[in-house]
Amino acid sequence: MADTKKKLRMITYLSPTIPVELFETYMRYLEETLNMEACLRYESRWGGPPPHRVDPFTADEVDIGFMNPSSFLQMLKDKNEYVELLPAAPIHVHPKAENRPVYFSEVIIHKDNSQKYKEFHDLKGHRWAYDEPESLSGNSMTLVNLKRMGFNASFFGHIIRSGSHIASIKLVLEKTVDAAAVDSSCLRAYRRDHPEYKDKLHSLTLWGPLSIYPVVINSRLPDSLKQNITTALLNMSKETRWKRQLEALDVTGFVKSDMSLYNAEENLLKDVKGLSIDTVYY
Repeated sequence: MADTKKKLRMITYLSPTIPVELFETYMRYLEETLNMEACLRYESRWGGPPPHRVDPFTADEVDIGFMNPSSFLQMLKDKNEYVELLPAAPIHVHPKAENRPVYFSEVIIHKDNSQKYKEFHDLKGHRWAYDEPESLSGNSMTLVNLKRMGFNASFFGHIIRSGSHIASIKLVLEKTVDAAAVDSSCLRAYRRDHPEYKDKLHSLTLWGPLSIYPVVINSRLPDSLKQNITTALLNMSKETRWKRQLEALDVTGFVKSDMSLYNAEENLLKDVKGLSIDTVYY
C-alpha cells in the first residue's frame, strides 16, 4: 500500500557558507517534533532559486527553504504566490548580535598584516576578494560603504570574485588577496572548525547588522501545519537536547519575526542599484 502521509520537504541554498549540519539539525528536530518524515535538499550553486529556472516552490517540490534575503525579496517582488515568510528567525551567535536575528559583513585580513592595515581606508589600491555579485555581506555592503566614502570599485587595486565566502577566507589566509568581506556566521563556523587558522585571521571592521536568512514556507501548506512548524522552531531551544545541538553550531534558538525584519535589506539593494564590483581593476 502506498504511503500517503505528508512528508516535509526542505531545501537549503546556504551551505557550505553555513554548515549543512545546521540545516540537518533543523530537519531532524522538525521530523521528530511534528511526527513527519522529512528530507533535505542541498543546493550549493546559488544563494536562492535562480531566476532562469522554475523555482521549487512554484513547482511544488519543497515545503520549507532557507535562502539569502535578496533572493526571497526578489521572489516577492516578482509576485511569486507560492512563497511566504515563516514568522520565526534563528539567532546566530555574534558578540554584536545582542540576541537579535542578524549577522554582519566582516572585513578580514591576515593577522600578519594587522600593523599594515589599521582601518578600511588603508586598503586603498590593494587586493580585494568577494564571493558573488548578489551577496549582501560580501558585495553589497562593500559597494554601499565605498559609495558613502565617495569611491567606487576602483578604490581597490585588484579584485577577485572568489565564488564563496569560504573561498574568500582561504584567499586571505594564503595572502593571495589582502582583504575580503565575508559573512560573519561563515567566519565564525570556519574558525570553529579550523582552529589552526583561528589566530591567523583578523577582523579589520564590521558592517551591519544585516537581517538573518529567512525561513521560507510553501504557501500551499495548510495553515495548521504552518503554525505547528512556527511553534516548533520557536520552542526548539527550550528542549535541552536540541538546545545543545544548536549551541554546538553557534545558534541559540529562534525568535518571532515578520517582514519588517527585511526593510533594511530592501533599502540596501536600492542604494547599490546600478553599482558593480564584478570587474577586475589593475
